[in-house]
This record gives sequence, C-alpha cells and structure tokens, in this order.
Amino acid sequence: MLTLCYYLRSARWMVPAGFMLGTAPTYYSVWGTWRILTSVLPTRVFEYGDEVLYGLYQRLILFFFENCSGAEILLYGDHKEALAKKENVIFICNHQSTVDWLVADFLAIRQGSLGNIRYILKDGLKYLPLYGYYFRQHSCVYVKRGGTFNETKTDKQLNLFVRNKTPFWMVVFPEGTRYNPDLPLVIQKSRDFARAGGFPVYEHVLCPRLKALKLSVDNLRPAASAIYDVTIAYGSTVAPSGKTRLCGPSLADFLHGDCSLVHIHVKRLNINDVPHDETQLQDWLMRRFEEKDRLLKGFYESEDPSLRGRFGPDGQLHRLGLRSTLPAFVVFAALNAPFFLTEAGRGVYWRLALVGTVVSWVWVSVRN
Repeated sequence: MLTLCYYLRSARWMVPAGFMLGTAPTYYSVWGTWRILTSVLPTRVFEYGDEVLYGLYQRLILFFFENCSGAEILLYGDHKEALAKKENVIFICNHQSTVDWLVADFLAIRQGSLGNIRYILKDGLKYLPLYGYYFRQHSCVYVKRGGTFNETKTDKQLNLFVRNKTPFWMVVFPEGTRYNPDLPLVIQKSRDFARAGGFPVYEHVLCPRLKALKLSVDNLRPAASAIYDVTIAYGSTVAPSGKTRLCGPSLADFLHGDCSLVHIHVKRLNINDVPHDETQLQDWLMRRFEEKDRLLKGFYESEDPSLRGRFGPDGQLHRLGLRSTLPAFVVFAALNAPFFLTEAGRGVYWRLALVGTVVSWVWVSVRN
C-alpha cells in the first residue's frame, strides 16, 4: 500500500500536464474558427484575438505552474521599472531548464503583456504536434542551430512586427542550449568555442551566440522600447550540502511542487543604449553574460549563508492571485467538456488531433 501511495504521489504531475496538453485540440479548434472568421478582416483584428486566446491559455498554464505547484517568485533588480507599464521588448535570458520559457510568463502576466510573448525557437520544435504549427502562426520565429538559417526570411518575419504595429515580447535564449551540470561535455564544448573565438570563459552560463539577438535587435529596434536582460535561478538547484549546482527542474519536477522558489533578476536596458555595430553588439552581449555569470556565482557560491541561494538581499516576493488564473481554467474546462463527456465529442476531438497534426506537419514542411 505504501508503495502504491508513493507511485501515485510521484505521478500526480500527470494530471495537470494531461489537462494542459489535452487542451491543445480544443484550443486549436477555437483558434481555427477565429482564423476563418477574421480571414477577410484586417490582419490586426486576427492578431488581437490570437493574443487574447494565447494569453488565456498561458493563464491556464500559470494556474498549474504557479498557483497549484506552490512555486513562489522572487524578483530582483529593475523589476518595478520593467513591470510598471506595457511595452515592446526583446527578452534575453540564461537557459538551464526545459521550463525556462515559463519565466517570460511569470513576468509578462505581471505587466499585462502575456498574450504578446513570442519566441525565437529551435527549428526542430516546429514538428511538435499542433503546437509547432500554432507557434508559427503566433509569429514565433524558427531558427536552426549554428546560425545556418535563412536570414532574409527571418528579417521579413521580424519586420512584420514593425509594419503591422504588432505588440511583442520577443524571447531569445542566446546560449542556444541548456546549461546542465550533468552534461559536462556540452559545457566543455561551449568553453572551447569561447576560447577559440577569444571570448570570455564563463563558469555558470554557456558562451552566447549573437545571430538570433542581432537579427531581433536590427529588425525590432524601431518598435522596441527596451531589452530585458533576465537571469534566472531555481531554488531546487542549490545543493543543501554545499556549493554544488544541481540540474534545473523538469516539467514534472515543477508540477510536482519540487521547485518551490524561482529567482528572477531583471535588468531593463533602453534600446537606444544597445549598439548598432555587430562587433560592439557582440562585446555588449558578452558583458551581459559576464554579469549573469557573476550573479549566478554569488547565488551558488556566496560565503554568506544568508545570500547563498539568492541574487542579493533585495529580493521581493510576488504572489499571483487565483483571480488571475482560475477563470482560464474554468473556461478551458467548459470548452473541453463537450469533447470529453460525449461519445460524439470524443470522436471529433481525436479527429481534430490527428488531422490537425498531419496538416500542420505538411504545412511546416512545405513552408520550411
């Protein structure tokens, strides 16, 4: 019996994960209906509805990841200035976990910009069933690792934000892959790349790559107000026995409640202070990651026990009330009900999932 209870407790993350992922065909059907209804209307009409719907779905995600998981968010740095008003931003962040994308959600909902989040994504993610196609329709940008992607095509896609006056939080992870202490070969490869290029060698972050950031800055500068330089660390990555750094939490860890504290340091940088020249921008990016490395070194290795596991003494706890997220859960539960509670609905649901997946795969393959 104890063994059964242990396995049931360990698997409890599957319920919220199943609800979020299982809502995808429902979301796809609502979004598709809106797409058809607005096909003859100005583009901005469709985009506005898409942003509202995307923001609602992200509130559902935050209902599980923040409210239900019990995770607490501690903010440091320029967070008050950054969250004081809505603005278009380029968002750069260190990368250590498969759930780092959540950090943009944690901040954007507190600014009122949740529906405006877009990502620079690895090209392989476009083949995710349903999600891969939708992210492209939501104006996310797919790029291949190593900078081997069509810059002209990316330029045109990013320029649409300026031309259509589309609001955005463009999220970029310049490291390109995760810093994982359990994968020392990846860390060593990054350090070898840094040495070969004459760049600084970091201890707690990987050497950032410039291309995606440069394309974002070059194309979005006319419409962007700032760059948010965000450094994240998870309380669960601090080893209780010393200064060893543990690997970042997985989706299951987060939903299981094993990551109780998320530390987010925000540096707001006016876009006018960001260099235009490529060499200067490269140096600027390296300095930003040098600062991230310094922050993370203090987080994991501070000699002061009261500061270890923190970005400093000024962290402020920001709790997200249920009224911000519970309505989204109720809405999607109501939308899911006809699909799951009737035999006919279940048939439509699975056809949506299967046909939608095939059609989206064909579309992303043809439009590659």
